[in-house]
Amino acid sequence: MNYKRTLVPQMPTEGWHFAEITNIKEGKSANTKFSVSDTALTTFVTDNHSLVTQSFLMAQGVNFTLEKLIDITFGEGDEQVELENLIGKRCGIKVEHRFWNNRVFANVVDVCSLDELVEDESDSSVPPTHMITDLEDIELD
Repeated sequence: MNYKRTLVPQMPTEGWHFAEITNIKEGKSANTKFSVSDTALTTFVTDNHSLVTQSFLMAQGVNFTLEKLIDITFGEGDEQVELENLIGKRCGIKVEHRFWNNRVFANVVDVCSLDELVEDESDSSVPPTHMITDLEDIELD
C-alpha cells in the first residue's frame, strides 16, 4: 500500500502573506458584547499553498476586518455585496498564531490590498507600506 505525502505546510507562518480567497460561507452565530452576530467563514490559500480559515463577524461596526476585505477587493461605496463574489479575489493577509484549548490556531488579524503588501523573503512580518517612487511624492511639514 502506498501513501503519497504532501509537503505543503499545514499552517502558515506568522506575518504577512499574499493570499487568495477560495471559499466563503455562512458560519455559526457568535455572541458579541452588544448582540448575536452572523459570521462569514472565509478560507484563504496563502502564497506557499497553506490554508487558513477565519470566521469574521458580520454585525455592522463590530468587525472592521470583513468590511476592509470588501473595500480592498470590490472598492468602497457599495451598501450591499454578495460575499460569494469574494471567491477568487487576491489580497494580503496578516496571520498570527493563537493558543486556545491546548492547540495552536492561525488567525487572520488584518488584510490589505496587494499593492500595499511588500514582499520581503527575509521577513514575513513586514507590514504593508506604500512604495514612494518619486521624492516629490513626500509631503514635508
